[in-house]
Amino acid sequence: KKLKKDTGIDAEWVHIACDPEMHKDLKIERKLDIAFVGTEGKKNLRGELLKLLARRYPDSYIGRADPRFMSNIYSSAKIGFNYSIGDDINMRMFEVLSCGALLITNRLRDDTGFNELFADGKNLVTCGSAGELLRKTEYYLSHDDERAKIAGEGRALAVDRYTYEASLKKMLEACGWK
Repeated sequence: KKLKKDTGIDAEWVHIACDPEMHKDLKIERKLDIAFVGTEGKKNLRGELLKLLARRYPDSYIGRADPRFMSNIYSSAKIGFNYSIGDDINMRMFEVLSCGALLITNRLRDDTGFNELFADGKNLVTCGSAGELLRKTEYYLSHDDERAKIAGEGRALAVDRYTYEASLKKMLEACGWK
């Protein structure tokens, strides 16, 4: 929308996605409370939130990992945490969803496209503060059925609509190829 407004060029937005063959729900026991795979960020809010979660929920995985083991990590987690430092939609969102964990992420600005892709409380959960993150984390860790329902909706959405194959088809169609 911004490109069209600024330049008059009609463009199609193609967001990043998941690969359901690589990012898949392995149907294993969800013994981890929280999982976060990525750079913790020492001097930003994400780093502080991850420290807070690690202290509160010691049965968690927080840190870097070989991409080949990402599905194992997220498939064994009840909740996959994301905090977008750049206020953007990132790959972690799709990876967590595709692996079947409940995604809890920070709220993004309206102009990011987030609300075009996701519905808070239906296929993921958002939070706007550390206190809200802790309240919602505690709530969903103690309400298995609600957590599983939202996580299931998120997984279905990711593997049905937000794959690299779907993104490629969208790009080709925008170029006039069928």
